[in-house]
Amino acid sequence: MVFVEEFNQEPSEAINLALYIRKKYLEYDKNTNKRIISPIKLQKSLYFLFAYWGQYIRKNKENQDSVEVNYSNYNEFLFNDRIEAWTYGPVIPNVFTAEKVGLLEDMKSVENYLEDDFVKKEFIDNLLKQLFEIDDFGLVRISHEDECWKKYYIESDEKHDREIPKEEIIDEYSSK
Repeated sequence: MVFVEEFNQEPSEAINLALYIRKKYLEYDKNTNKRIISPIKLQKSLYFLFAYWGQYIRKNKENQDSVEVNYSNYNEFLFNDRIEAWTYGPVIPNVFTAEKVGLLEDMKSVENYLEDDFVKKEFIDNLLKQLFEIDDFGLVRISHEDECWKKYYIESDEKHDREIPKEEIIDEYSSK
């Protein structure tokens, strides 16, 4: 299986971020039963982190005089993995598949993930706290309001796997 072979190499940025999100959810103080994050909450967290990160970086690059950090070295894309329009909102398919076949369980620890990037870590940690407060289908409802999802989710399609261009996601969030 080609897909599984891809995971024998270095995990993608979205996979690393998914592992980090899973870890943070287990540490989340309101997760008293220490449940693993649901696939829906994981997918929507990845999507909203991607969208808001892109907006954050773009806005700070446009207004360099008003920020204390030099954002010119930061990429608007939090990760390069494909984002698709599925029934319950945007999905990162390789993370979905990795989780489904148990590869996220086998991945190496992410203890040092973001350790050397305070700006990105602080941004992600702050947004995750907010995302964890919203129930799964609340996140689905919010993602269904996005024009970029509406544009690429075609209900009559037999398979819902149309790619949502990353640039369009960031454009939409930057215009909000």
